[in-house]
Formats: sequence, C-alpha cells, structure tokens
Amino acid sequence: MKSRLLPVFLSFLFLFSFAHAQIGAPVTTGNAESRLVAEDEAVVPGQTVTVALMQTLREGWHVYWQNPGDSGLPLTLDWTLPEGFEAAAPLYPLPHRLPLGPLVNYGHEGEPIFLIDIAVPESAVPGEVAELAVDASWLICADVCVPEDARLTLTLPIAAARGAGNGRYSVEIDRARRNQPRKADFEAVYYHTDRGPALRLTGALEGKLEFYPYAPSLVEPSGTTVERQDGEDIYLGMQAGFAYRARQPESLAGVLTVETANSRRGYEVFAPKIDRPAGALDLTPVNTNAQPEMPGAEGATLPLEAEAGSPLLLPTLLLAFLGGIILNVMPCVFPIVFLKAAGFAAVAKEDRQVIRLHGILYTAGILVAFAGLAGLLIGLRAGGEQLGWGFHLQSPIAIAVFAIVLFLIGLNLFGLFEVGSSVQGVGNNLASKGGAVGAFFTGLLAVAVAAPCIGPLLGGAVGLALSQSALTGLLIFLAIGLGLAFPYLLLSLIPAAASILPRPGPWMVTLRQLFAFAIFATVIWLVWVLSMQAGPSGILKLGLAMLAASFGAWIFGRVQRGQSGLIGRIAAAAMLVLAVIPLSRITTAEAGPSSLSSLGEVETAVWSEASLAEYRAAGAPVFVDFTAAWCITCQVNKQTVLNTSRVKQAFIENNVVYMVADWTNRDDEITAALEALGRAGVPVYLYYAPNAEAPIILPQLLSTKGVIGVIEGS
Repeated sequence: MKSRLLPVFLSFLFLFSFAHAQIGAPVTTGNAESRLVAEDEAVVPGQTVTVALMQTLREGWHVYWQNPGDSGLPLTLDWTLPEGFEAAAPLYPLPHRLPLGPLVNYGHEGEPIFLIDIAVPESAVPGEVAELAVDASWLICADVCVPEDARLTLTLPIAAARGAGNGRYSVEIDRARRNQPRKADFEAVYYHTDRGPALRLTGALEGKLEFYPYAPSLVEPSGTTVERQDGEDIYLGMQAGFAYRARQPESLAGVLTVETANSRRGYEVFAPKIDRPAGALDLTPVNTNAQPEMPGAEGATLPLEAEAGSPLLLPTLLLAFLGGIILNVMPCVFPIVFLKAAGFAAVAKEDRQVIRLHGILYTAGILVAFAGLAGLLIGLRAGGEQLGWGFHLQSPIAIAVFAIVLFLIGLNLFGLFEVGSSVQGVGNNLASKGGAVGAFFTGLLAVAVAAPCIGPLLGGAVGLALSQSALTGLLIFLAIGLGLAFPYLLLSLIPAAASILPRPGPWMVTLRQLFAFAIFATVIWLVWVLSMQAGPSGILKLGLAMLAASFGAWIFGRVQRGQSGLIGRIAAAAMLVLAVIPLSRITTAEAGPSSLSSLGEVETAVWSEASLAEYRAAGAPVFVDFTAAWCITCQVNKQTVLNTSRVKQAFIENNVVYMVADWTNRDDEITAALEALGRAGVPVYLYYAPNAEAPIILPQLLSTKGVIGVIEGS
C-alpha cells in the first residue's frame, strides 16, 4: 500500500515546488498586456488541460472575434509545444458589436479571455515539466488599428494526478468557461427573404437578441436586424452579406446572444434552411424600402446598399482608392513601374507644362482602361456570363497579344525603333503627339496587364463593385484606377517635384536599356502563362508572331533612320499583319496537370466543390489556393511562402490537403466560389480546420509565420 501511495505523495510534493509555475509571465505590448494561465496546477498524461490567454486591453481599444465583422483580423496563435502535445483552436469570448462610423465590427474590450485546450500525450513523464510557448498576433484598434504580437510562455509540471485548480485565476477562468456559448435549448431554422436570411427561433427566449455568424460576409454587420414575435416563435430578419448573396448556405451557423438587465449568455446556433413559410411575418425595417426580391436559386445576387447616396458608398470608394495606391507596390505592377520610370526620365528635361501633361494623360489612360474593362465585365455579367476581374487574361490570345506588345516595348527601349522620340515641341503645342501618346498608352497597359491581380483592400471592393448597379460599380473601379495613378499624378502636379527628377544626359540611354530587361522578364512570365493555357503549340505560334513583329520593328527602325523608304514602310506593315495570323490560331489546350497544382511531397488535389466536401466530411484539414498563372502576386506567394520547406513540413505534419483552384483559364465553378466569398479575383487563400463550420480567410500577401500559425493553431 505504501508503494502505491509513494508516487502520489511525490507528485503533490512536486506540485508544491511549482506553486506559481502555472502562471506565465505577462508581456506588455503597445496597447495590451497578455499572459498564459493554466486552469490546473499540473498536467496529467492522457488528459487535457485548459490554458487561458488573458489580455488586459488599453481603455477604448478592442480586439476581434473569429469573424471580425466589417473589418479587422482575428487572433492567430503559433504554438511551440513538447512532442506529442496538441493545441486546439482557441475558444473566443462572446462577441460584442463595435460600431465605427458606418461600419460594425465584432470584437472584445476590457479583459478578454481566450481558452485553449492542450491535449497531453500518454507518453508524458510525471516529474518532468512541459514548456509551452505561443507566438500570438492580434489586431487592436481604437480610432486607429495597430497589429501587435507577443511570445508568451508557460511552464507546467507533469504529475500522476490532477491537482487543485489555479486559485489565483480560477474565478476568471471559470467565468470565461461558463460564458462560452452553450448548446441551444430551442429550435432554430432559417429561410430566405427579400433582404437576406431570417432566423426563426422557437422556445423561451427573453431579452435582447443578437446573432453573430461564424462565417464572414453571410450577414451585413452594419445592417438593421428586424425582430418580430409570433407566439413562441421569434423571427430575426437580417441583411444579406456578400457570401449569402452569392450562395445561400444549407445551414446558418453562429452565436446567438441573449442579454437582459442582469446577464448576457450565448447559444450555439446551427439553423438548417427551410422553405419560406406561408404567411411569414413582414421583416422589413420601419421607414426603409425593402430591396428587390432575390431569386431563390443558388448563386442569386442582390444589390447592396452601397448605391449613390448611401453611407456605405463613401467608405467603399475610399477603400478602393487606398487599394489602388497599394497596387503600385504589388508584384503584378512592377513591369509598369519600370515603364513609368522610363517615362519620367524621358521628360526630365522638359518644362513643368510637359511633365504635368504626362501625369494627366497617364491618369486618363488608367481611368479609360478601368472604365472600359469594368464596363465590359459588368455588361457581360448582366448578360449571364460567369466572369471575374481579370477575365481578359483568361484568354490565351489576350496573353499572346500582351506578350508581343511588351516585347516590342522592350525593343523600343533598346533603340531598335522609336515611338514618339521627339517631345521638344510639346511645351508650345499641347496637341503634339509623341511622348504624350506614350504616357496615355502606358496608363492603358498598366490596367490591361497588371490591375487584374487583386491587392490588399481590393478583394471586398471589387466583389462589391460586381454586385452593384452599373453606375456604382463603375465608380468603385474608377476609384481604384485613380488610386493606381495617384502617386505619378501627384509627382507631376507638384512644382517642387521637378527638382527630384535628375538632369538629362547619356545615362538615360543606359537606363532605358536596363528597363528593357525588366520588360523582357515580364514577357518571359507571359510566355509561361501561355504555356499553361495553350500548351507547346501555343508557344510555337507566339514565337512565330514575335519573329514577324520584331522583323517588322527592325524594318521600321531602318525607315526612321532614313535607310529605307516607302518599300520599307510597306514591308514593316506587312510583317505586323503577318504576325496576326499565328496569333489568331492560338486556342486553349485541354486541361492537364500543371506546376500550379503541386507542392512537391504535400498531398495535392484539384479543387472542386465536390472534392472539398469529401475531404471535409472525412475530417481532413484543407488549404485552398485560388490562383492563376497570370497573377504575379499568386506566384510570389507560392515561391516565397507556400513552396518553402517550413510551410510544406507544416502541411505534412498536420496532414493538410493542398487544393488548387486554378483560374488561369475560365472556370465558372471557381468564379461562383469566389463570388460566394465576396471576391472577384485572385489570390484568395482559405484554410478549413478539421470539422470547422467555416474557413479562415488568409491575407492576400502571405507570410510563412502566418500560414504555419493558422494551420498549427487549428
């Protein structure tokens, strides 16, 4: 008997020596203090211990729930644990609505506590200690937002038996656990209305009701929720969000909070979809006009309330403008940056009037291109076409034409021929062509080749634009274009900026030729894109077209230098016409395996709704990569993050399935999936944790730490 009691006695003696080991050291960042605290004094092999991430936020500041609402980012945790230990996804406190101007976010203020269950392996040895560490990242906001992060640590003894609870923080942890959403003791279903989803709750519910969906964009956070009661039934009519308008879910999942004068509690709601009941209550907000009824079919769309005169339009235009500015530093716009830099160098010797004209014409070119592409896209979608932003680059002929245009631009920069080489008279005659035409053309090319890559802040804005009326959609696209042109326009309009431009000289020839190599690098990328779309046959036809076009450019250069006359002009034109023949014969090749669809030894699958459903039903974690060969940002993310050894190892260790939704060529199923996410272009990255109701949407610019944190934090 004594021999049996000895291990238990030693365990309690060991626990006493670690009286405060279950409380981690606090870490203070700019606007928060964070620490890890264990619910128990020790961990026991084969059992689970709950660890609390406790934060004390600066007054007036907030962090975000798992669905942040209109803006924001949820907590991310990147754990470093002993071998065999596993951390579950964090359990969030009940969310609160946090209005900010016309937007509404979901988040937490004061002292939020996030609970994480840590599974302890059977192999853990009593008498040893477990060192837990986590790299935590969060976005904390007041009137401004600040990303913060901290490395939090906790040392826990391993014991043969569970000890007493953590006396110092047991009250807070117990309260946090009791305040977690509980299983609903009432019936919940939902049906479709003219405004969006309507919950019908049957049971004893008294107090102020608020519904927070797990998945983002299912309901509009800033929209009005209409509550009606009919006997034991309570109805909550909500305004549809982006994802709901694109595809109505089979069930509406989220947290329902019930607040009274003395308490606030939450319930987990999983409401299956039903047909709209006959004689359903009117859930139209008072003194507002209901939106037109949406068809009940999957994929139906509904105009948003961001029409002219709406409070949502102005912030949307501002986000679109800021997103356009950010596009200038995205990889997809680098080729145009080189072209524009060459343009500024070319006009450095001109007077202010010429420089100003070039900035205005470059802006005009961008706005004309955005208006033309957006107008065509909106018109085609109105006619029933399933298309997204960047649709023109899904055509192999368009890719081939852009490759030839850029190839000719590179030859021009090398001096093989000149276009608009004389701008001396522009100052006296603003109607003169020359460099002014080049500035306008560069603006057109910037949009045609570069803008289809969706950058930060633009995913939602472009998705919004494509669900609006034609007028509002065009306004949003023009705001993006104005942002893209703004840095160059500002540089050309500010008089003091002229001093920044270097003095002209022989260096300009060398600079032009260096920029030509950057343009040729873009041509190589476009050739690779075409190989994905049209196969070897397409590359051969593009090569023939390039040969004819470059021969024509060489002849044209001889004509310009006076080495050939009328016959040379005719021959140059004939070569350009001849280049069109192989271009017109380029067609899309049959779909087959491509380098887009592989991360080496990581389990990889081609995305489809059916395949995704199968993997999720089997409980497998899935990472979905919505990508395209013509999206440079997508390729940068893949080579610098997804294809690195650390990320691939994380995929393998966590048995993550890597699914590729390749949008290089037109694919209506992928277009519909993007619309369901409120997106109209790529890249888009999703991570489905095992048995999760909704995916985590990752940023468009990936980081190794961020991807691994999302995978291992699940």
